[in-house]
Amino acid sequence: MTTPSPSVWLRPERPARDRRLSRRRIVACAVAILDAEGGKGLSMRRIAGELGVTAGSLYWYVTTKDELLELALDEVLGEVLAEAGTGPRDGWREALAALAAANRAMLLRHPWVLSDLAGRPNLGPNALALSEAGLAVLAGAGFADADLDAALAAVNDHVIGAVAAETSWRAALDRTGAGTAEWAEEAAAYMRQVARDHPLLGRRMAAAGDVDVERECARRFAFGLECLLDGLAARLPGRP
Repeated sequence: MTTPSPSVWLRPERPARDRRLSRRRIVACAVAILDAEGGKGLSMRRIAGELGVTAGSLYWYVTTKDELLELALDEVLGEVLAEAGTGPRDGWREALAALAAANRAMLLRHPWVLSDLAGRPNLGPNALALSEAGLAVLAGAGFADADLDAALAAVNDHVIGAVAAETSWRAALDRTGAGTAEWAEEAAAYMRQVARDHPLLGRRMAAAGDVDVERECARRFAFGLECLLDGLAARLPGRP
């Protein structure tokens, strides 16, 4: 009995055999469902219904739901390089910042990716091209060997952490009715205690009441990225 491949990218793509169906159409449908409903809404039967084919016909192109998720992940990773638009005239800081910003934008458009990044191999062409682009920028700046890997990981970790924090913040606002009067009244006594016991935190939490979440998240992301780039610049070979 043949052991299933651990990654869809480790076996050749099968040729299309139905004019109504292709792997590209299947993946596009999967991405649309994931964007709308997350992983809970995705199934081979659901995609078959959306495309007007039988569920069995999908298995010629994709053998498991895990393979489908792997393909969908690589599909949206392709948006990052297209959006970054870096060129040979960009300095390393500008090029790296453009990649990071495009990666953040992609993750906000496709929030399901956050949970799938950690659990799936990134062996697809878009994932590999994106990693190569980031490594090339940092290598051009002067990083090498293990420091090259660590520098790219630091940038990617900042992007993922910032998006996770923003997603959590938005979810918390949704759960509390985005700061409704009822929630504020129930929490008022507790917040007064917080302000008394932790004055700095209390003042910052009070100031956050009228914050534009989207604008503030973008500002925090840019601030953190600038700090990170400053730190990377200070570690370049040849710097005192």
